Amino acid sequence: MEVTKLRVVFLFSFFTLIPKLWANIAEFDDFWKQREEEAWKIALTAYERSPENVTSHLNYHVNKVLEKTMSNQPLEFKDVITNSTRRSLRGKHKNNSPCMAINPIDRCWRCKKNSKNRKRLAKCVLGFGHKIRGGNKGEYYLVTDNLDDDVLNPKPRTLRHAVIQKRPLWIIFAHDMNIILSKELVVKSHKTIDS
Repeated sequence: MEVTKLRVVFLFSFFTLIPKLWANIAEFDDFWKQREEEAWKIALTAYERSPENVTSHLNYHVNKVLEKTMSNQPLEFKDVITNSTRRSLRGKHKNNSPCMAINPIDRCWRCKKNSKNRKRLAKCVLGFGHKIRGGNKGEYYLVTDNLDDDVLNPKPRTLRHAVIQKRPLWIIFAHDMNIILSKELVVKSHKTIDS
């Protein structure tokens, strides 16, 4: 008899607990379903089915830069240990030497005359993210406040306020800052956080 009472109590509490576990799940919320569908469409446009193609594309660009670098500067090994991968990234130097970036992304972006244009970096992407453009077509958004105390109504000029905007944005920071997030940060599409 005692065992039966325990079973009834257990079953009753189990059946009352199940609906509470499903409360507020994103699968049942229309807003989150719509956001999920939008994110899925964006992810599919950027998805590459063959990782071998992505790897080959990346290797091709790295090899192209290496061949160009090595053809311009023959290596000499005479009882001296040298670092052939040393690079100078800021264009022409005092001795008028060229920009010697071996990394294809640095060569695409930093070795150009307008390397101050940070958005150019989005056009130089290689690897699995090469179809992504982020906030490249958007305006700059300057984050000046490192607080994250109001998740529902974030203050302007905070990171949380920037990432919930519907328009594309290139998010930059006014100065070095530590941002301690109070909750998960959900970033809408077409954003670049440039730190």
